[in-house]
Amino acid sequence: MANSASGESVIQRVVKILNAFSKDQPRLSLGELVRATGMSSSTAHRLANDLVASGLLNRGATGDYGVGMKMWELAARSNPAEEIRRRGLPFLEGVHAAVRQQVALAIPDVESGTVLYVEQLDQHGTATNLAAVAGRLGIHSTSPGLAMMAHMPHAVQERFLAGPLEKTTPATETDPARLRAHLALIRERGYVRMTGVLVPENTAYAVPVFGEGNSVIGAISVVLPTVHDDPQLILPVLVAAGRGLSRTMGAERRPYGTRPWLAAS
Repeated sequence: MANSASGESVIQRVVKILNAFSKDQPRLSLGELVRATGMSSSTAHRLANDLVASGLLNRGATGDYGVGMKMWELAARSNPAEEIRRRGLPFLEGVHAAVRQQVALAIPDVESGTVLYVEQLDQHGTATNLAAVAGRLGIHSTSPGLAMMAHMPHAVQERFLAGPLEKTTPATETDPARLRAHLALIRERGYVRMTGVLVPENTAYAVPVFGEGNSVIGAISVVLPTVHDDPQLILPVLVAAGRGLSRTMGAERRPYGTRPWLAAS
């Protein structure tokens, strides 16, 4: 691919344009694209119009741009994240119906140190939740992130713990030794319970989801106000959902921990 004067390839510039769109800014004018990407007006205009012609962007009557239906079409038919989202939705709905709290499904991105949320069911008027569909949060600061990291190969864990680990909030644990001990406890229990880490008033639970070869591929989480915390209600349905989705995704039957998961607080 030909590079620009800045050294960026065409692909890199296209990604910059696509990254400019967000939930809060689903439509952008040419001027807003120029400001968001740092490109010249002529370059942004040319690339945006090429993306419109391919269906990856659409152009409104006023000349502004938005993400095109082709983007959804490509992801829906070929992206592994869409497969786990589609198969996981019935299990999330079951947990949501039982606990009446916020439920989410996330997958790991170890290279960026984040979890990507692929589905979420809200419970309005309860916990403030920083997770959002297609949003990312840190692995070490979230219950699904720790649930997944605890079951990754030792070499992956050590590479991740080598950091640097960002202290998202004052309550975020970044000490490798304490995180290592926490991951061991998660493997023993079979679930994660975190209180007041991202949001002081919240408690979050998560269980891992396994796929073929019993490799960890995701996690189901529940977030609720700590004043409404009820592990005797939450854990049975959450663990059952994790096991059910794991079997659906091709995992072999396996225990969730080495001791009864309701025994630990």
